[in-house]
Amino acid sequence: MKTLKMKACLGAAAMFLAVITSSCNKDFDKVIPGSPDNNTDITYKTPKVLYIIADGARGLSVRDANVPNIKSLLPTSIYTWNSLADVNALNSTNWADMMTGVMKEKHNITTEDFANNKLSDYPVIFKRLKEVDANIKVASFASTAAFKNNLMADADVSQLYSNDDQVKAGIIDYLKGEAASVVVGQFSNIQKAGLASGFDNEFATYKTAIEQFDAQVGEILNTLKSRANYPKENWLVIITSSRGGTYALPPAQDDKTLFSNTNANTFTIFHSASYNQTIVAKPFLGNIFDAKSVRFKGEPDKTQALLDPVKSAQYFNFGEQGSFTVSVKIKKHKTKNTGRGDYYYAWPSILGKRDNTGWGGASGRPGWDICLFYNGWRFYAAGGDGDMLNGVEVAGADFSGNAWHDLTFVVERKADKATYVRLYTDGVNGMTNKLTGASTANPVAGEFKLPANTKVNFDNNAPLRLGWTSGETDGQYGIIDVELAEYKIWGVALSETVIKQLACEPEMDENAPNYDDLVGYWRLDEGSGNVLKDQIFGNNFTLQGTYSWSTFSELLCTPNNTTLNTLVPKNADIPAQILSWFNIARQEEWGIDGRVWISN
Repeated sequence: MKTLKMKACLGAAAMFLAVITSSCNKDFDKVIPGSPDNNTDITYKTPKVLYIIADGARGLSVRDANVPNIKSLLPTSIYTWNSLADVNALNSTNWADMMTGVMKEKHNITTEDFANNKLSDYPVIFKRLKEVDANIKVASFASTAAFKNNLMADADVSQLYSNDDQVKAGIIDYLKGEAASVVVGQFSNIQKAGLASGFDNEFATYKTAIEQFDAQVGEILNTLKSRANYPKENWLVIITSSRGGTYALPPAQDDKTLFSNTNANTFTIFHSASYNQTIVAKPFLGNIFDAKSVRFKGEPDKTQALLDPVKSAQYFNFGEQGSFTVSVKIKKHKTKNTGRGDYYYAWPSILGKRDNTGWGGASGRPGWDICLFYNGWRFYAAGGDGDMLNGVEVAGADFSGNAWHDLTFVVERKADKATYVRLYTDGVNGMTNKLTGASTANPVAGEFKLPANTKVNFDNNAPLRLGWTSGETDGQYGIIDVELAEYKIWGVALSETVIKQLACEPEMDENAPNYDDLVGYWRLDEGSGNVLKDQIFGNNFTLQGTYSWSTFSELLCTPNNTTLNTLVPKNADIPAQILSWFNIARQEEWGIDGRVWISN
């Protein structure tokens, strides 16, 4: 138990991220259309980069403003109005992401004073460029001292100005010469306007600042195209925002995902004359889930729903030989103590069939639980006598809070008489190491085979339960606050195909696969009263403690933030794009987090 508490949950989202990262690494090695092939004798245009950053420019606000110069680039651009900044809303963190190609977990810039940074290990990407090609010249023009002083040490030219008009003038003057390889402009007026009024076009000051920035971009682009050697040059023009800003979205626009975090909403445009128009749209975020639900809380409310103990034993004791599958839809609310994260929980059970969720005790407290585990969840089962050696604990994938997700576990007894466990989050198989009473080896083919010395027995006299129970918790991190819906138990081990089909569906009808194998199905959507009805055999739950009903229309199976960060451009992708534009291969020791975006 103690060992597992020290491990991070990897699970399905991390597996998916690994696949994405692998794909991104391959994308990085691709030659972006128009970049030179250094192994041929063909004459190519000289690669160059213009990199313009607008602090505080919310992507959707830029999209909806009058920005003809920016939008003139779109027919030959890879672009999105839904790119993502770091959620901490700090300029320093986001600038560092944009300049190093790694995120805060590596560069360690989490305060505006750049204290305790690791820029020596993860330097600004211009250092990498110049190590490979000493002829590359970098010029930076900034309106903020912190940007210049902390991130532009490797620039050949680094100028600081007091306002954005001077930044524009500095860039224009430099572009008239021939030395440019990479030109960076950092503009801050949009952010200043947002802080003074609000970060949305409904505030005239903010909208005007965006449109003034567009006019400045237009002048810079005109100068760029007037360069004497422009026909022989191959420019990648990057126009983006480092972060958005605080704004209360109308309820109809709030999907309760990372995309509704207005501080993280940016825009990104990669423009080249050789690009086809490539729109990176906001990804699919899940199915609409319309229902009613009970909010289950821990101490002092002690909200729980219990099934008659006799019926619990009759229908839901699966013994030492039976296979079964359990699925539930869940929405986490914030913990009482958010010091470790808004939705970080330490071990509380949300449902199960045991008399207590803690370790040990009489006969090892046989039975099973689904528990919240840090930002993810765990399946825990106990066996017979002897305390901790007679149990198994498997951690599932992380899943986001304040959104609906599906958790499913499968216990399967196979022909070899061994017991196997599979976990699914939103229909995606994935789990971390199982510890107590078994090997700590990684699962094979997405399942754990319990060793013969691990005794797991699912027969007991405890009632089937939803919500609160006494047992092991970690102070305020162990007090549940969740909504539950669509609780199902099958008397068979469902296949992965069926689990994927059912996981993100708001409800199930009689035509669904394995419907006849259900031994219990509770929609949990009555909307009032204290009875939660079983659709199969009438084995109803009775609510106890303090509880309330709510009606909702929300998304189901929304990917977590780590996964969402791979589906649209993020700040750390930009240095990767620049490296690839210069046909410089990523070195493994650089530890670059970003990916390269390829035109259609």
